[in-house]
Amino acid sequence: MTEQLYLNATVLTMKPDQPTAEAVVVEHGRITFVGGIAEARAHARPGSRAIDLAGQTLIPGFNEAHNHMISFGLSLAQVDAGYPAIRSIAAMGAAYTERARSAPESAWIRGRGYDDNKLAERRHPTRHDLDAAVPDRPAIVTNASGHMSVVNSRALHLAGVGRDTPDPQGGHIVRDEHGEPTGLLQETAQGLVTSHIPEPGAADLREAVRRCCEAYAAAGITSSQDASSSSGEEIAAYQEARAGGELLLRTNLMIRDNLLLHLAALGLRGGFGDDRLRIGPIKFFSDGSLIGRTAAVTEPFLADPRPDNLGLEMMPQEELDERVWLAHSAGFQVATHAIGDRAIGMVLDAYERALARQPRADHRHRIEHCGILRPDLIGRLRDGKFLAVSQPIFVSEYGDGFLRHLGEERVRLTYPFSTLLDAGITLVFSSDCPVSSYQPLKGIRDAVCERTGSGEPYVPAEAITVAEALRAYTVAGAYASFEERDKGMIAPGMLADFAVLAADPRHVDPLGLADLPVTMTIVGGEAIYGG
Repeated sequence: MTEQLYLNATVLTMKPDQPTAEAVVVEHGRITFVGGIAEARAHARPGSRAIDLAGQTLIPGFNEAHNHMISFGLSLAQVDAGYPAIRSIAAMGAAYTERARSAPESAWIRGRGYDDNKLAERRHPTRHDLDAAVPDRPAIVTNASGHMSVVNSRALHLAGVGRDTPDPQGGHIVRDEHGEPTGLLQETAQGLVTSHIPEPGAADLREAVRRCCEAYAAAGITSSQDASSSSGEEIAAYQEARAGGELLLRTNLMIRDNLLLHLAALGLRGGFGDDRLRIGPIKFFSDGSLIGRTAAVTEPFLADPRPDNLGLEMMPQEELDERVWLAHSAGFQVATHAIGDRAIGMVLDAYERALARQPRADHRHRIEHCGILRPDLIGRLRDGKFLAVSQPIFVSEYGDGFLRHLGEERVRLTYPFSTLLDAGITLVFSSDCPVSSYQPLKGIRDAVCERTGSGEPYVPAEAITVAEALRAYTVAGAYASFEERDKGMIAPGMLADFAVLAADPRHVDPLGLADLPVTMTIVGGEAIYGG
């Protein structure tokens, strides 16, 4: 690869002792020089390729630390049931009817993205709503959170789910006043029906990876940490996409706990692979979602049909302790989904007990989402050196619902960015796509502005600076995957993974950050978008 000189740029290095520069030199996919333009030209050899960025801003590529690449890629072929595409249950029904007209007769009609807080009716759809739109074949619409779905009567019948079907562990079949399923299936109850949906084939999975990578590249993302690799077929799809040149991003796979014993038996550990595709943490779930009011909390949700609703635990404490111990003792980093304060406490208990049995100085165990916090939980996060992997985009996309279902008092420490940083906790940013929009600049806007989708203040005291938000999306993401020696900063020896922005994000209107164009995305010195 020809040596490259990126010149005439505002370079935001994320390096404390050299925060800005004008030029970067790259050779064989790694950075060899960062500094002034004249010095860069002197450092470069004759014949190097000069790339004039014309005053644009060069930053480390965004590291998407928690998302679902294959799920997102697959969802692009389904009905878009999210706001603003769908604003009412009636509009959802019309979209489903239209899709059914063009779909093969044997196909399930699928969609994703609705949020009952944003629908005009302010409720979940029911099987009767879907029956009216799609009466003769199975249909399913998944909530934006991914933690609940609504199915029609045909789908319930095919799955054998009726009034006498018991709730599975960690799930709930919502029923009407007569005891009949309404069609809403929460958490693990979704599996009663989704297990009957034909699995996507190898070509579908590989195509999903390709679609996702193309979208992410256009947003300046150069690294991705997939949060739900749960089958050999999915892992194979990533390998095939990589071999075929379709895996544009550096990718870490969080392996779901159903595969833990298989990996341990093979002697594999986190970090196995290379700088393009590698194994990451073992992933667990401890509770549900906040927007669906299934997160495990200590105080009931407000404005909820069940006044005593404390959410759902995915497993009892004893089982969580044992699973975490198995992963920890096998040498893995552990990443656990926990949103409610009760669930976060359970995860901290499990982590602390595992570390007491077998101390590890640099474990970097993670809490994914880490939503509803309390001062005591923040202290335990700090003392245990646990990572908080958060999603600032939730503020605009779901903040109005958070306020409605938690109230202003509890919201003060729900995704509290400034408080976590002030406590010295490693705060890592991500999107949880397809739960939310994947564009990092939207998340940075929300972390800086703290405004909900309706324009209301969320928790202004928790706003952070653009510089802090950029670090959470770059430096912290690399640290979360034990790759801080290779990426997250623009410094000699680091991988040449960059995003080029049309302007300096520190000096634009914060409310306009999401509109700041990404003009080029570079991985290993090669443009994967723009250029």
